[in-house]
Amino acid sequence: MPRHTARAGPGTRAAASLQAAILGGVLVVLGLAAAASAAEPPRFTPEQMGGTLRRNLSAEPQTLNPLTAKDVYAGIVNDYLFEALLDRDFDTLEWRGLLADRFEVSPDGKIITFHLDPRAKFSDGTPVTADDVLFTYQTIINPEIDCRAYASYFEDCQTCEKIDERTVRFVWKKAYFKSLETSNLGVLPRHVYQFSDPKQFNDLSDKLVGTGPYTFQEWKTGQQIVLVRNPAYWRPPPAFDRVTFRFILEEQAEVQSLLAGDLDDLAVSPEWWVKLKARPDVTAKYQMLRYSAPGGGYRYIAWNNARPLFADKRLRRAMTQLVWRQQLLKYMQYDIGTVISGPFWVKGRQYDQAVPLWPHDRAAARRLLKEAGWEDLNGDGWLENTEGKRFEFEFSVPAGNQVIRDMVRVMGEEFRRAGIDMHVRAYEWSVFVTKLDNRDYDSIMLGWAGGGVEEDPFQIWHSSQRADRGSNHVGFVNPEADRLMEEARATLDEKKRNDLFHRFHRILHEDQPYTFMWQGETLRLLAPRIKGVQVHALGLDWREWWMGRDEAKRGEAAS
Repeated sequence: MPRHTARAGPGTRAAASLQAAILGGVLVVLGLAAAASAAEPPRFTPEQMGGTLRRNLSAEPQTLNPLTAKDVYAGIVNDYLFEALLDRDFDTLEWRGLLADRFEVSPDGKIITFHLDPRAKFSDGTPVTADDVLFTYQTIINPEIDCRAYASYFEDCQTCEKIDERTVRFVWKKAYFKSLETSNLGVLPRHVYQFSDPKQFNDLSDKLVGTGPYTFQEWKTGQQIVLVRNPAYWRPPPAFDRVTFRFILEEQAEVQSLLAGDLDDLAVSPEWWVKLKARPDVTAKYQMLRYSAPGGGYRYIAWNNARPLFADKRLRRAMTQLVWRQQLLKYMQYDIGTVISGPFWVKGRQYDQAVPLWPHDRAAARRLLKEAGWEDLNGDGWLENTEGKRFEFEFSVPAGNQVIRDMVRVMGEEFRRAGIDMHVRAYEWSVFVTKLDNRDYDSIMLGWAGGGVEEDPFQIWHSSQRADRGSNHVGFVNPEADRLMEEARATLDEKKRNDLFHRFHRILHEDQPYTFMWQGETLRLLAPRIKGVQVHALGLDWREWWMGRDEAKRGEAAS
């Protein structure tokens, strides 16, 4: 499931966190009789065990509730605490057993049966049962639980049934090309999370009991989150004793902490990548990785379609044609990325390569603005409508990102030249997310992370997802787009499905509810003490990493 990020960062392990369990992936092979064997983590030697993995989050999560969290930062933390029924191989992208040691899919894709691994247990020692899977499903689809985005994937799921203590079956009303992926739930322990009042569950922020290799120790607001090894973990243990997540919001301070030896892993912006790449002392010491992977997401500008100012698609297209995306990418992102025309992974088959980019064109933008009723009627340099109201709006951004502020400043100058008065406001992340939930903005710059090789745009774009704080926060409504998404969901033939998605892509291109900016690459530095790092088709897998007993002791002595 796509999730918001203020800044491009490392992806999460696809099937480990609850909501990331529906990360887009390869086409489901129907008629599958059984899963491949479970993906076992590495078995580390005693000499490889120990130490603390020190990471950073560029924004503090609003909540760590695994169902109601809406940002990628909570997902990164929960990746260490929770597991799903299945896991995806990081290289082949094939599904393998995790909490379920095997599964079956009916030939029509409507019946998915999971058989739980009898070894699987939660961090409190309680075995994982079918009742826990059923509870998780029922919580997700409960309309009073604040996880509308997640629940949207279950629109066509008829039921989740308990067959016996270790067997569950999902029955779908109709074919859905992601039925296996969506049925692949992360599992919450019913005895810990059961509730009588949905508000009680919605308000949970740091009550974290899962089956993952770590358990929650503490969350010091404004400082850090600390996780410790799960002594009851039911599979081979990870190498690190602890994992810490600091909250360093300014990128320069993040980089300084990494270079000072206080962080082990950091995703950086293109600007810092170029700076650090030019330093021999950095390149000689740190592991510098640059890669693209499905789920990396994209950056966008959203125009609040529900507000009268941005209700006209001609005006939204004019705004897009005033944003010189290619130049911004070249000079502010060092050409690390690809300008895009739509929401799909640019290297995937869902993306329609035949859709041209709207060019930067001031004359075309002026014509469109005039058609939409905006001209400089009194000669003061600002556009007005026939009622004499000036064209002005607020552009909201997450605080703490200098690159975004610089880009917005350049765009604001372009808008000013066109007679548009833009006021920029920066908000702390939790406030920013609340404004999204409440649709309390004119325009924003943000990014989606998640998605994948093949994704379902329903969560973000279907008109039904405007309500209940769903992901269609921009208020996009197009009946033909709704019809195409609904038909594509039920189309199992990949070519026919992608034909439908291409038509949907063209509608977004014409309507411009977003100005799609670009898909970037992941740029990452890892400290020399971190061993076992490999780049896979899905990116990096922290479960392979280790530092060793000797390095861990040196780190403790230095601190």
